[in-house]
Amino acid sequence: MSKNVIFIILFILSIGLNVILGFRLKEIKKPPSQPQSPEKSSFKLVNPISPIIDSNIQESSVILHYIDLKPKIEEEIQKFKAEKNAAFFLQDVQTGAWLGINEREGFMPASLLKVPIMMAFLKKVDREEVKLTDFVELTAEDLDKNAGKLYQKGVGTKMTIWDLIKEMILTSDNTAKNALKRQLTEAELNAVFAHVGIPNPYVLQNGQVVSPRGYTRILKSLYFATFLSPSLSEKALDIMTDTEMENLISAAIPSEVQVAHKFSERPDGLGDCGIVYQPKNPYFLCMMTKDMEIPKAKELITNLSKIVYLYVSKK
Repeated sequence: MSKNVIFIILFILSIGLNVILGFRLKEIKKPPSQPQSPEKSSFKLVNPISPIIDSNIQESSVILHYIDLKPKIEEEIQKFKAEKNAAFFLQDVQTGAWLGINEREGFMPASLLKVPIMMAFLKKVDREEVKLTDFVELTAEDLDKNAGKLYQKGVGTKMTIWDLIKEMILTSDNTAKNALKRQLTEAELNAVFAHVGIPNPYVLQNGQVVSPRGYTRILKSLYFATFLSPSLSEKALDIMTDTEMENLISAAIPSEVQVAHKFSERPDGLGDCGIVYQPKNPYFLCMMTKDMEIPKAKELITNLSKIVYLYVSKK
């Protein structure tokens, strides 16, 4: 075989090897496909894959499809002569569209702050520092007759962390709240407020108030699972769908539609903030009142919730 023939054969082989090697390198460089997490489709109340919506970056008080709703909300508030005593904040989960009336005004949050306490404790569970089955013993300083009946069990009663959380959220029990809060450091509780970017109402210099717009950020952190793991965010929202007070936001919502919410009641006003899982357009809704008789405040909040639900459902 002549040298020319050998050279031609080697040249052809080298070209073939280069082509094969090129294809192999492309396959190696191609990023591996990301497997779908088995958890992502298993949640009913949280949506950890959705983009986080930050209402504070939007300055217009009415955007997108809520523009027709504002006059109806204002008219209802005017009926109760509550233009200065009621605050309202609504935001669409999917689009970020929102509507606010006095939404930046500060109100005494009262029992609304029991949700951050729950979140701080569940964060300790996330970190495997405690278990929901661990026991906490009630002390004299925990007992509080102002809300709930747990105080009747007395000093020395032992309850699991999860049972205390249920009492605190479902019946808004103050004794359960005190027992849980006593187990938290200031840093652990403050971490919740720092995460969502609102002043800690437990700190005196912050005025001990929270706005409807600010409180909605707490609900967002649960819905989008940004503070807790998706499984514990789901657990928190699940217990919030079955609270004892269902005559505020929930009263105007069909029974088959879930509402994860927390209410607060003070002698001079009410608050109710939650997530309404309207099948096509779930939304955040937070309403607070002050200097209003409780029956009137209940009626106003219920009426506003009904107006919103009917409007969103028709859209």
